Amino acid sequence: MGGSLVLKILLIPIVGSGLYITFKYIRPKVPIPGFTVYKSSGITVDYPFVDLENKEVIGTVSFKDKKIMKVIVNVQSNLVYVEGSVENTSKGENDSDYMDTIKNEAEFFIINKISNPKKYYEQFLEADPS
Repeated sequence: MGGSLVLKILLIPIVGSGLYITFKYIRPKVPIPGFTVYKSSGITVDYPFVDLENKEVIGTVSFKDKKIMKVIVNVQSNLVYVEGSVENTSKGENDSDYMDTIKNEAEFFIINKISNPKKYYEQFLEADPS
């Protein structure tokens, strides 16, 4: 009986120390579910030219308002031509990700006969009541 009392007395500071360490050092590093923070990377993609007849789209990638990459996609012949690179930015981005994005968007524009992507996307912003 005396041994269990000593064990209980020793267990209190051990459990307390464990809880302190958990909430002080471990819990702050675990993300709290339900919160997402979106922060712009400074990289933007624009589509200044869509030719529905020839099925060709030009996408430009800019970093801090400076054009750093141009991607020309011919959807009909499935050819992609690239000038420049995003890999020299401080964000450590990958060229192939942007090429794939622009190629997929180009196919979407051609299939859906969207000649003005900016106007197309703005219609959704105007429809959003928030």
